[in-house]
Amino acid sequence: MSITIRAAHINDTTPAINYIFSSGPLAFNYVFTQPLKFLKESFLRGRSQFGFQNHHVAIFNEQVVASIACFDRNEALSMEIGCILDMLKFYRWHFPAAAFRGLRFERIVPKPVRHSLYIAHLGVAEQYQGQGIGKQLISWAIEKARKQGYQSVTLDVAKSNIQAEKLYLSLGFEQIAYRKSSITGISDHATLIYNLR
Repeated sequence: MSITIRAAHINDTTPAINYIFSSGPLAFNYVFTQPLKFLKESFLRGRSQFGFQNHHVAIFNEQVVASIACFDRNEALSMEIGCILDMLKFYRWHFPAAAFRGLRFERIVPKPVRHSLYIAHLGVAEQYQGQGIGKQLISWAIEKARKQGYQSVTLDVAKSNIQAEKLYLSLGFEQIAYRKSSITGISDHATLIYNLR
């Protein structure tokens, strides 16, 4: 099936936040209380890594059927400030606990490597999974990175997500790091790279 990929906008909020959440539900549930509500507010504000300005969506039959985010290390650092502001506004006096959980999770999924375009929040509608949409989104991200002069494309994958890891490896990604999780319910993670040079 062939999709159209375009920049996300605020009218995509409902499907997009569901796909973002589906990209790592265990992680989102661990870091954030009321994760979907927080993701909705952060998506609409557009200043964090969860914001609409940082996402693209896949369209099939005039419906949003998937989402993907792409950013580099410098963008991640600036978006982290936006995320902190969003968390402060949303969680108020519960912010320190959420921030602590976020920092613990970052030990497993750290900031992107330098000179690389990082793929995150890749989620596909359940009824369209296994039909090549994820592959098309990854290919689109690789081409985007090539055009923008990045040295590589990287992503992190939970070792429990066997199907996703198998897809990435089949597309030419290679594992460059492995991090064991010390968080109950959160799988070990691997960083994969697709070299462009």
